[in-house]
Amino acid sequence: MHLILASTPQLTPVPISTGVATALVALLMLGHIQFAAFQQGGYIILAVTDFMGWKRRNPHYDRFSKGLVTVLGATFAVGGSLAIFAVMILFLGLWSHFFVTLERILFWPFVAEAAAFVGEIICLYPLYARWDRLGRVRGLRVGLEILLFINASIQMLMINVVASYMLTPRPAFNLPLILMNPTEIPLEMHRFVGNIAFAGAMVALVAGIRLLWRSRQQLHRAYLDWMGHYGLMWAVGFTIAQPLVGWEYAKEIQLHAYASWYEMMLGGLSVAFLFQVFLLGAIFTVGIFYLWRRVRVSGFRSPALAVCTALSFAAWLLISTPSSLAWSYESVFAANANVPIWQGGLLIPWGQMIPWKLTALIVFTGVTITAITVYAVHLSRGRLHWGDAGRGQAISLITVGVAISLIMALMGYIREDSRGPFLITNHMLINQQQNYTPPSTSGPALNGPASNLGVMVPTRTGP
Repeated sequence: MHLILASTPQLTPVPISTGVATALVALLMLGHIQFAAFQQGGYIILAVTDFMGWKRRNPHYDRFSKGLVTVLGATFAVGGSLAIFAVMILFLGLWSHFFVTLERILFWPFVAEAAAFVGEIICLYPLYARWDRLGRVRGLRVGLEILLFINASIQMLMINVVASYMLTPRPAFNLPLILMNPTEIPLEMHRFVGNIAFAGAMVALVAGIRLLWRSRQQLHRAYLDWMGHYGLMWAVGFTIAQPLVGWEYAKEIQLHAYASWYEMMLGGLSVAFLFQVFLLGAIFTVGIFYLWRRVRVSGFRSPALAVCTALSFAAWLLISTPSSLAWSYESVFAANANVPIWQGGLLIPWGQMIPWKLTALIVFTGVTITAITVYAVHLSRGRLHWGDAGRGQAISLITVGVAISLIMALMGYIREDSRGPFLITNHMLINQQQNYTPPSTSGPALNGPASNLGVMVPTRTGP
């Protein structure tokens, strides 16, 4: 430990305020998350689609797989560059106290993440550069795609270990407890299904844009119509799991980081959380509306899908209702208005999480499963004629894509900002950085002793 202290450089102030440094990291990492989520979700869609094209000999699947691997190769370069820039410039340059401390505690997860990153490159770029040649041995190509997805999943798992540790830290240097901290598994499940839904939504978004403005030839329009439907099925299908997984994640935060949970649900972030569930309702409602109208434009009636659309819209209105007419519960109490609106207060009882928003989530889950099942029946009976989709269907695809992209960014913002003013909950404050002059006595950073260099070093006692 003394060797670590001796090798640590003196912290020097930087000409950027903590607020500006925070904003730079937020903008860069929210952009990186979009690329990383698309990569992981896109890999499993690629493997499944290529396998189905191999077995079904469907030209749509083959065309889509080739286009998707091209996009994945291009976007990986951009997303990886953002991550490397964030580490080398922002974290080491502006937040080195935090980042070096985190590296000491989570050294092996970072090593595993880096190894998986290299494995991802080794698997992706042969697919990107030799797609047609690898198609001669189709089983090998599909196997490489599965290995690609495994590497990306390991990488995401290790990053989730870091993110969950920052929210609900366990004793420093106790790797098993760090790996299995209370919010790690729910976060991993939440992001796993969310990434697949996000990748599908991006496919639907691109198809919708191209249907709306660029498609003129009937054969090309038929492919884009199929592509939009295919992406939407991935997006809505995997979003079904989000309410259950998200509920479990929120409960673990409530049990192990109550201050963060309160900030999300009742504090200053409650408005952002309300907008998040509004976007969730939009994904379900607009997605089901697309399924209904897509069947109708091919000339078939579906009363069941019409009923599902109506029920989903009603649940959307319910889940989007705020619980009060104030920014937070502190504002309600400060105004002495902790009574329902019909008694002159600020509370809206039917906007409460339990039982009303929970009821809406249950309705969304039930009607979405029903709608996808009914739609699949129409699809299996050959009732959809590719190329029939109109502007309404294209706009629906775009709306779902934009909603999922926004909800991905918003989820990251809510999770990270809920820890404030801490970088690591209860252990390291945001202002313990280079642009902050360290006090001469020990600060609240990981329960460790302060060195004369101004660096807080974690001890083995932990929280």
